[in-house]
Amino acid sequence: MKSMKLSKGFLFLYVLSALLIAGCTPGKKGGSLIGKRATGLPFEVIVVSDPQQWKGALGEAVRNELEAPYPALPQWENVADITYCTPHQFDGLMRYVRNILIIDVNDQRYTKITLASERDVWADGQLVLRLQAPNASELETYLAQHKGELSRLLRQTEQERYADYLRQYHNAVVQDTLHQLFGLDICIPEGFDASRRDSLFLWISNNANSGRMDMAFYSFPAEGPEALTVERLVAMRDSVMKQHIAGSFDGSYMATERQFDVQGERVEPSDTPALMIRGLWRMEGDMMGGPFVQKAIYDKANRRVIVAEGFVYSPESLKKNYIHRLASSLCTARLLSGTTAPHEGEK
Repeated sequence: MKSMKLSKGFLFLYVLSALLIAGCTPGKKGGSLIGKRATGLPFEVIVVSDPQQWKGALGEAVRNELEAPYPALPQWENVADITYCTPHQFDGLMRYVRNILIIDVNDQRYTKITLASERDVWADGQLVLRLQAPNASELETYLAQHKGELSRLLRQTEQERYADYLRQYHNAVVQDTLHQLFGLDICIPEGFDASRRDSLFLWISNNANSGRMDMAFYSFPAEGPEALTVERLVAMRDSVMKQHIAGSFDGSYMATERQFDVQGERVEPSDTPALMIRGLWRMEGDMMGGPFVQKAIYDKANRRVIVAEGFVYSPESLKKNYIHRLASSLCTARLLSGTTAPHEGEK
């Protein structure tokens, strides 16, 4: 951060573009499970549905669910980018898209509503969701009662995909530094080459002119996992960031934006207590700001909380994909066993 210190025609074009980027989709090393790699970009979804249902109230309910706002961004960005096709069109290359939602309403086949999730049905690395119901009105009610479920499934799947990619391709130098400094194992994206270490605080950045991403790591004493609350983590964040991250003007510093709620989410399942929080940051005394995502882990052996955070500064562009990469990186974070916390001031 310079200002910181430190239709058929559409379907045809869609399939053509998906084929062109297929080789760029993150996946496992070695052979494919099926022989075809899932195509498409993160958060792209093909919805397969009867045309009348898609044009009616049921289609509107599905669109409202998938096009809900991605959490804790300064402007509205849809969770999903939707492409629609009829069951007749859903064939051949369309089946290789990475995220597929199939809506099947049939009172002869179904007696209750189900949401089924399947992996690698037609392509390796693919998610296929099936919404099945005896009638459209019951399915509309189900979506209203389970608001956010589809979008959460999609976000979770995309995070798992990128986390798997990071486990293969990451910054090994920073990973080793975090092993030594905090006993924390985490896969950091490649390209985070700029860094600054101050006592028990580490700040790394990709230093990009456009789409800048930064990460910060620190710890604080805690007697138990009850310290993992949104209020406590925000208070510690403001204290630590004020001390370590300054803006371009004298006296400016990073703070949490309090005009919007910080969202908290327990990390489950996990043997180690952890909390993810999301919100917005601003530079006090400066004009900068953006989204942040943080994962806090309770380290019982050392009676402390270890914090890993990513934040984005990209005023000229959308921010969903940047914060998504950082959140995926945080999903890989885990404590190393047998690590003793260093004393304050050790380097």
